[in-house]
Amino acid sequence: MSQKRKRAPHRPKSTLELVLEKKGKALLAAERKYWETVNSLREQHAALAVRLGLSYEDKLPSSVSSTVWALKDGVAFVRYKTVGGKARVDFRVAAITLEEWGRNGLVVPLETGEVSLARIGLISGVANISLYDCSVNELHIPYAEFAHLRYGEEAKLPSVESAVLDFQLAVLALQAQQTTTPPQPSVTSKEVTAILRRLAQEFETLLDTEGREEELQAFLKQHPFILHPSAECIPKQKLGEDFVTDFVLVETRMQGPRYVLVELERASHPLLTEKLILSGPVNQAIKQTRDWDVWLEQNKAYVQNKLPGFETPSYLVIIGRAKNLTDQARSYLRSYNRNWKDIELLTYDDLLWRLAAMTQKLGAMGAGDGKYT
Repeated sequence: MSQKRKRAPHRPKSTLELVLEKKGKALLAAERKYWETVNSLREQHAALAVRLGLSYEDKLPSSVSSTVWALKDGVAFVRYKTVGGKARVDFRVAAITLEEWGRNGLVVPLETGEVSLARIGLISGVANISLYDCSVNELHIPYAEFAHLRYGEEAKLPSVESAVLDFQLAVLALQAQQTTTPPQPSVTSKEVTAILRRLAQEFETLLDTEGREEELQAFLKQHPFILHPSAECIPKQKLGEDFVTDFVLVETRMQGPRYVLVELERASHPLLTEKLILSGPVNQAIKQTRDWDVWLEQNKAYVQNKLPGFETPSYLVIIGRAKNLTDQARSYLRSYNRNWKDIELLTYDDLLWRLAAMTQKLGAMGAGDGKYT
């Protein structure tokens, strides 16, 4: 390879990175547990080789450090030979997806400085990759291991999954803070949860005053994590000249993006009739998603040009309130949702409940954290 290697520029840490360093205590513990397991396996392999009279070469360096990248849809782990000093765990934040990080990142610290293996063309993509004692031109990589975990996926180590969820909630909380107030030099977990609670109160007040559909659209556009904790949110996506969605949610997954088209209706609309049949406004909203589905099936090439990787989507209808429904009515709504293949019906109270659950979870995880500086 003749390409000249590029080093990642050094820069001061942002407030978000500093906060996540505090939230990364659980990840540090998970990394320690990981290496306890790895070292135990190394000892077992060495002992087995001795008993069998086989040669055994341990390619792992004696000191290994880690960098944890908090990305939009998941976390990337980079383990590498410690560069000077003691082994450590660093935390970074990048507003990109795992796929984008695999194409432009794969950053590993070396004695000569940080190097992006993707940018120099050595490797590319998101996968579990291990490099041992590699040399490319004048670049020597004694050891580098790359792994990743998407938010919501089950982890091999429960401690890692728990820590990733903690990272995700911290990112959500700071997103909420950054959309409402200028960045602060320090923030406590209580302050972050207070911001989320205030957003929930604002949202509920808007619903109680029977805010117009346009007002609900504007609020959710400003705070899209209420609709989905990690998906990219595209407002007012046109489908040719025929239709306009309220939102398109893009969930990034290993096998490709998953698209969810969202239809918003009034919070004041009834959900069911007295006979527990879907109301007229609900049926009309579902009919709207059927119109979209037919149009998309007939215009696949157009849509795939606008939405890369677009395949069979799913649909989300948000309408009405659930707080005053009887238990029987709620049971019927769950039954309707079970019977639909690609449509989900949620109420605005469902969104409020999910936001409250996230806030409670973050508050519980951040208890006793003190101030993040």
